[in-house]
Amino acid sequence: MFFNSKQLKLFKGVKERVWHQQNNLRKPFEKQWRNALKNFFNGLASGVKEAYRMRSQIMLDFEMRKQAETLKLIFRVQYTIIGNAFKDYALGRLFLSKAFDQDFDKALAEFIDENTATWVTEIDETTRKRMARVISNSYNDGLSTEETGTALRNMILGMGAYRANLISRTESHRIASFASEQVAENMNISGTQKEWVAIQDARTRLTHSIASGQTVPLEERFVVGGDRLKYPGDPRGTPAETINCRCAVIYRTPDFQ
Repeated sequence: MFFNSKQLKLFKGVKERVWHQQNNLRKPFEKQWRNALKNFFNGLASGVKEAYRMRSQIMLDFEMRKQAETLKLIFRVQYTIIGNAFKDYALGRLFLSKAFDQDFDKALAEFIDENTATWVTEIDETTRKRMARVISNSYNDGLSTEETGTALRNMILGMGAYRANLISRTESHRIASFASEQVAENMNISGTQKEWVAIQDARTRLTHSIASGQTVPLEERFVVGGDRLKYPGDPRGTPAETINCRCAVIYRTPDFQ
């Protein structure tokens, strides 16, 4: 992750190796996050079905609020675990450490608050809209209460399977990239530059392939498609350039030997 110019020239294929190292480190966390989300959606589906079967709006609202708190906890735990793991990974590449834990923890907490709120709100609103659609369609089709409850459960399970995969991939990568960027910024090594690295395979979107090799000063942003991104998965980017991104960044530190 952190190299000087001499090291980049010396080690053939170093960029590809760094990409694979980061990808391999992230995979177990991604799986853990995906499983936690699947369990969440399973619980939500069962709770909603039972609330609807009981014809209880109070019970349904309670279930949605309860599950929202569970979802917040999942995001906070996973962001924290992965963020700290990639901070340690970045520092390990430097073969040194620096006392900036307080600054890192503050930045991480802000990242967690903002992104957790965004996802929890989005999932809650999307779920409620789809539930209303299922209930409306079930009423028009003359389905029973039991059948409508089952339809709600199936809708949430289907949505959950897709969302669990998308969120776990996107957010594990996003927080890993954020943590690496924070380490680079807090090390404050003069002349540090960063390079966008995309693995060139069939899954890589064209705009990311084009961005690969782009090098900018640490404080600047990459130009990726129509976005300006601090790092891969930057939450200020558009979904088209951040969802399911797999790219990495290499930091060039000329003062680091």
